Amino acid sequence: MRNKINLDRTQLATICGKGIILHVLTDEKDRVLIRAESEDGGRRIRVRLHENYPGVIVYSLDEPVEPKKSHLKLVK
Repeated sequence: MRNKINLDRTQLATICGKGIILHVLTDEKDRVLIRAESEDGGRRIRVRLHENYPGVIVYSLDEPVEPKKSHLKLVK
């Protein structure tokens, strides 16, 4: 039998800037979740660690997404 996953989330904040929208949410276990999307849609969002501050995550926009092309990459 599978474990149930409760997808009810509480939205804490929405952060907008430089074409990116970040939705900051919490789940039933009080974990903080971040959902990123581009304001105009159809753009890749790059997520990486900051070069100088290893505990900081950086979100940035990449080139527009081309239809019918694989967009998943395996990186180290």
